[in-house]
Order: sequence, then C-alpha cells, then structure tokens
Amino acid sequence: MSQQLVSLITSLTRNEKRYITLSLKTFSFDNDTNGLLSDFNKLEKQIGKNNTKDSFSISGNPTKLYYKLVDILYQFHEEELPNSDNSLKNLKRAKVLIFKEQYKEGFKLLDKIINDASKYDYLIKMEALELKLNSAIAAVDIDYLKNDYINDKELFSKFHKEYFNLMEFQNMEALIKLESSTLYFYGDDHSITKTYLKLLESEENAFHPLAKIYYNKSNAFLAMKSGQPDKAYLFAKRASDIFEAYPAIKIKNIVTYLKSVRNLCLVLFYQKKLKEAEDILNEKELTLSNFKKSTNSDIRTELFTLFVLIRTNIIIFNNKMNESIGKIKLFETEFNLAIDILKDDEKVSAHLNFTILNIYFKKYRQALKHTIEALKILGKIRKYVYHISLMNEIAMYYFLCNTVVVLSKLASYKRIIAKGDIMFGFEKELPTYLMSIFNN
Repeated sequence: MSQQLVSLITSLTRNEKRYITLSLKTFSFDNDTNGLLSDFNKLEKQIGKNNTKDSFSISGNPTKLYYKLVDILYQFHEEELPNSDNSLKNLKRAKVLIFKEQYKEGFKLLDKIINDASKYDYLIKMEALELKLNSAIAAVDIDYLKNDYINDKELFSKFHKEYFNLMEFQNMEALIKLESSTLYFYGDDHSITKTYLKLLESEENAFHPLAKIYYNKSNAFLAMKSGQPDKAYLFAKRASDIFEAYPAIKIKNIVTYLKSVRNLCLVLFYQKKLKEAEDILNEKELTLSNFKKSTNSDIRTELFTLFVLIRTNIIIFNNKMNESIGKIKLFETEFNLAIDILKDDEKVSAHLNFTILNIYFKKYRQALKHTIEALKILGKIRKYVYHISLMNEIAMYYFLCNTVVVLSKLASYKRIIAKGDIMFGFEKELPTYLMSIFNN
C-alpha cells in the first residue's frame, strides 16, 4: 500500500473526510468513481483500527485514489491556498473562454489581472501574459502581435524582476531566522552575507510591499542582536505599518502579520514599555477576533502567543497577579483548549508562565504539574528553559515537603553541573547553596 496515501488519509480532519465523502458520492455516476468511494471508506476504516500498513488493501489503484483525494482537498481548501483570489478565478475563467474561442472576452479578463496595480500576484500575472501571447498566436491575432506584444514583453520582464526580488528578501529573512538558532549564516567565511547585507542597506531595494516587510523584519532582528532596541523598534513598527497600509497583503499573509505584531511587542518588552505593548494587543484583538475561529493551526498558535503568552508575561513582569486572577484563569482555560495545536516552543513558554503564576499563588502541585510537562518537551529545545525547569522542579518538591525526592532531584542536577552542562554562571554554586538551605 502507498505510504503517501496512508499518510494523507491519516492527516485528514473530520471536515475534510466529510467533504471528500460528499464529493465522491455526488460524482459517483460511473463504476470508477464508485470504486474510489468504496476504497476510501474501506481504507479509512482499516487505518482507524491501527493496523500495520502492510495489512491495508483496496480493490482499486492506490495512486489514482491518492491524486483524486488531493484534487478534492484542493477544492475544499482553495480559498486558503496561496494566490487563491479573484485573479486566479479570472485566470481560470479566461482559460475556459479562450478554450471556447471567445478570445475577446478571455483577453478582457487577462488584462484585468495584468493591469491591476493593487495586486502583487506576479506568478499569476506572468501566466496571464503567457496565456495571452499563446492565445494570440493560436488565433492569428496580428493586431496584438504588432501593437501590444512589445509592451506585454516589457511587463513580463518587470514582473519577473519584482518576483525574484521578493524571493530574495523572503529567502534572506528565512536564513536570518536559521542563523538565530544555529549561529551559521553570518560567519566571516560565508560570502552570501555580503549580498544580503547590501539588500538591507535601503528599503528602496525592495519592490513588493511584502519584500519591504521582510526588509524591516530582518533589520529589526539584526538591530536587536547588536543591542540596539530603539533602532529595532523603528524597523518592527515600520513592518507592522506596511501591513496596515496593504490590507489585502495582510489577509493573504496573516501568519507573517501576526508574527510582526509579536516582534513589535517583544521589542517593547525589551525597552520595558509594557503599557505600550498591552495597548497594541488590545487594539489588534478587536480587528483579529474573526481569526480566532480559524482551523489553521499556525494562525491559532500565533493568536495564542499574542493574546495569552505575551499577556501572561505582562502580568508577571508588572507583578499584577492579585488583580489579574480572573484573566489568569481564562488564559489557563485557553491554554488547555489550544494545547493540541501548539508547537513545542509555545507549549513550553506557557507551562513556564503558569508555573511562575502558580508558585506566586502557592499552588505548588499545579506549578509542579506544569514544570513536569515542560520537562517532557524540553530535551531538544530551549536548553536554558530546561535548566530553569529543573530548578523549578527541585523548588516545588521542597515546598511540598517531599525531602526524598528533593535530594534525589538535587543529586541528578549536580551530575549535570559536574559534566559542565551549565547555562547560567550561578549554577556552579547553586547545589552548594541549596544543600546549605536544606541542612538548616
């Protein structure tokens, strides 16, 4: 059985399965489609029983079923997919009209795509130009080839240049993110550095508004890295402002937008301007409420980061725990509801925040529960938080008066320190200080 087919069916949500079943039923007017529906239902039941992949069997061709499911999923998610807007719809309509030899009407739709200055869907514009040229040749449209071809050729070159400029900035931002965790990208022996540093000299080097956003996000990161938070704020604010100036781009790149808001808040945190960060979150929440119902896990994760994680950070840093009891309960409920879709980084940050909050309220068992959950995840990521969580765990058992476990955890922690696995300067002395406390 095709591993790709099994993996695809395993990944399907309830709504996707329902749509696939309805689609196959609706178009099951021949034996072939009926067979696909039967195979899909059979395979779904077999997978549900947790059988090994070798025991899966269907009567039809698994490759054919796989691509049929992909086609149906395309229809189901069409509005959410990249470049799926009116331009794409008009391109499809133009293709149909030209296929039916309705060239004049087809060209009108193509020109609408090509000449829409508010849209930056370069690939669709280039495909529209290609379709226009090929159709003009097929229809022997001498007037177009004589009068309009040269202009369209120049437009194609312009779109091509601007598209690859966007890719350069997008690639640069991705590499800078990689550098933040691997310390690889900006080494002296990497010639690629000079190319991208030149791009980052001026926003004028970026053509597409999204490229300008990547320019500002990258410069904000580099400014923070070099210890210039005031400079970082200007770049982070500029990235957010560009999104607001181009609402269509904001909607199509909502995850990138949410991350830009998060970055702006983090810079304000570093500047200790917590009130400004909170005001931004309150303002943005009003305009982003519709996205809270999204089924997209990346969108929901970013919303959780903004409106739960950062807000709990604000409460902790402002020492406003007593006056925020209601909010904290609500945030913990939202965390429990979202935990299945969150990535490890966000889960760990939430567990750490709720550990701190529960310690403050002397709910040590709840704090220990969050600490243990964090430690389950932290083996591979964010090592400094792992060390903090180890310290938290020892403290929780101490507050719970479980001396045997305290001494056991402390012995384990000492072995880690003895190996030289240290994240904080004070860790070398910490076991000695703790033993002194316990002995007294």
